[in-house]
Amino acid sequence: MKQDLRWFPVMFFVALSLLVGCASSQPKELVERRDHSGLKVWYLTESATLRAKAEVMREMAAEYRKHQIRSPYLSELTRHCENLVERYAKAAEDAEALAKVHAQHPLSSSRNTQVPEDFKLFSF
Repeated sequence: MKQDLRWFPVMFFVALSLLVGCASSQPKELVERRDHSGLKVWYLTESATLRAKAEVMREMAAEYRKHQIRSPYLSELTRHCENLVERYAKAAEDAEALAKVHAQHPLSSSRNTQVPEDFKLFSF
């Protein structure tokens, strides 16, 4: 029973990541409106989601490593998790880079062609 409880946090984060992943879609409407502030927030949110997924995979790899002695196929699962950690981390970095690009474009729509004198980007 105690061993089942150790997997609860991992499974909770996996389920949460899947739900968030299903809820987030391509920001087509933001692109059409040229809403760079909205795109910055969208990419920062996406980056946080990807980092959470990487952390879940990191924890799963650690769990597989603990039990490798009993089952040799677990080393393959560990490598798989570590591979996903690298991919999620790289995708998170890419999303952050895109957020920075959008942060450099203060115009949020095609109708607004001049930057107000007192305009400031929000810092997250």
